[in-house]
Amino acid sequence: MSTENNIPYNKEINNFIIKLGLSLYLTLPQLKHVCEFIFAAVGRGYDGKVIHIAESCYQSTYRTSIGQFLSKSPWNEDYILRALQKFAVNKIWQLSRDTGKPIYVIIDDTICKKTKPSSRAKNPIEKCQFHQSHLENKKVYGHQVVGALLQCGDVTIPYQLTLYDKTKVDKDNKKFTKINIAVNIISSLPEPPIQGFVLGDSWYSAEIIIKTAKAKGFEYIGALKTNRIIYPKCSRMNHKINGFAKTINKEDFHLVTVNKHSYYVYRYEGKINGFKNVVILISYPKEALYNEKALKSFISTDINLTTEEILFQYRERWTIEVFFRQNKMELGFDNYQVRGEKAIKRFWILTQLTYLYCTCCISTDCSKFGEGLKIARKQSQQEVIAWVYSQYKKGVSLNAIFDTLKLSHNKCA
Repeated sequence: MSTENNIPYNKEINNFIIKLGLSLYLTLPQLKHVCEFIFAAVGRGYDGKVIHIAESCYQSTYRTSIGQFLSKSPWNEDYILRALQKFAVNKIWQLSRDTGKPIYVIIDDTICKKTKPSSRAKNPIEKCQFHQSHLENKKVYGHQVVGALLQCGDVTIPYQLTLYDKTKVDKDNKKFTKINIAVNIISSLPEPPIQGFVLGDSWYSAEIIIKTAKAKGFEYIGALKTNRIIYPKCSRMNHKINGFAKTINKEDFHLVTVNKHSYYVYRYEGKINGFKNVVILISYPKEALYNEKALKSFISTDINLTTEEILFQYRERWTIEVFFRQNKMELGFDNYQVRGEKAIKRFWILTQLTYLYCTCCISTDCSKFGEGLKIARKQSQQEVIAWVYSQYKKGVSLNAIFDTLKLSHNKCA
């Protein structure tokens, strides 16, 4: 007796796809590929490669068909992204209303490293460029991705992952920068229902980003480069932050403890170029007072927050660092081998779907990604075992089951 070649790809995955409304934009074969991608991505040992997706699927799925789905299949990835973003906004905004907690829009970038091809390579990966890596303190070859997360309480949902292309220009023939990407992301969001913050590192603490955040009803909290100009009331001159920091007396610092680490912090309230009144915190680690290399500064447009509150709010920015690391370690975010720009963009959107599935849709209660991934893996294993049991009860031979599960030994010639 032959097996029925219809092993379920986790009923929860199917329900998730339906809940997002993806059936409005994708054909049944395309929806099948989305389910296969998520099923493979939550499996143990997944590395982000197309061959792994094909090998993890128990139906007649080949590497070439997965590759065609990512690179040439006629579906609009922007529609899928908008469905994901609509779900994310509805979920986070409703959670803020229900709990009274603030919404965080966290923006940062990361690099997906690739091997630089030889000059003779016929089909190099598209849009790979050299980018400065702050982690490695050197230029590395690959794709730079600008990411945005939405967060409320313990729930974090990816909102957008955008490829940064140094060669791209805007309608005025000016370079389209990471700042432009961040502005577009913030502009696409509705106003927060209660309170909202945009969080960024010093690269994203640009005047246009801060003003865009304010226009959308968000306050901005971020790191600030120490060469920015401030206008202290105690001085007749303007100063760079790093120069002014040397003139601050020790007794004018306030000792603050964040995450069990203590810092000397000086609070400046006043003008900075582009803004009449903001808070700037000038900070040294407790053990490195007046050490210029250890100097950090932070900006907040909400002047009503205490010094401690600003630092604790900024601490939430670390979530995106964890997000990038989890995606690379668990979901193969930087191990893809597809070469075309369209395929790469689609791969990242499907990775976002997988992260969203593990975070908000794997159980009735929202969970953190790591917890959701464990649940997803157990559910997948349980459904395969249940299918094997059902086949056994129908009298299907063990060899036929092995064939369907792709566990048969290859016959030697």
